Amino acid sequence: MKKVILVVMILGIGLFFSACEKPKETLETTQKQEILDNLGILMNNGEKLIVNQKNTQDKTQNFKNIEPKKVNVLRDLLVTTNKKNIKMLFFFTTWCEPCIAILAHLENLQKQFGEEISIYGIAIDDLVGEVENLQQSIEVFIQENQYSLPLAYGENRDKLFEALEGIEGIPLIVLYDEKGEYIIHYLGAIPEEMMEFDLSQSVAKMRAK
Repeated sequence: MKKVILVVMILGIGLFFSACEKPKETLETTQKQEILDNLGILMNNGEKLIVNQKNTQDKTQNFKNIEPKKVNVLRDLLVTTNKKNIKMLFFFTTWCEPCIAILAHLENLQKQFGEEISIYGIAIDDLVGEVENLQQSIEVFIQENQYSLPLAYGENRDKLFEALEGIEGIPLIVLYDEKGEYIIHYLGAIPEEMMEFDLSQSVAKMRAK
């Protein structure tokens, strides 16, 4: 069955934000997962993301104070590497047009902030649908889009995806600070200026410490 790409356009502050969505049965999983403990996700350049998941369940919370599930799940991750900088996780598929559209902006941000940020692409083609040859799809994607940022498409992505209980759409971009703590996330092909502003704020805080 061919994949169905739904482009979601959200109008806000005079700008359109778009994201690829998949049917809920392929983007989400209802299976309850154990807390992640030192999950290693290897990049194609040899770098490794270490992902831990905090158990922050608070039974004393009032129902009105509970945040949306997806935000909580992302907040509860600790994402670290051997670098003390801002981490940006970029969840995408090779067939998602908004994902491809945002690539140039990510490259610009990496050049602008240099070693103070790291942008890590995480391909999820095979986790949201059937893929005949993921390796070949990734190679074509890299070549056609001249993609040069660190990229993960090997083992342990599935465990992270399950821990997230699926995702709402792609591209999904999540920022974590130098200690691995959640900062903010974006769903859809958002403007480069918005990411630049949040990165500038986060880098300034990091420098001040």
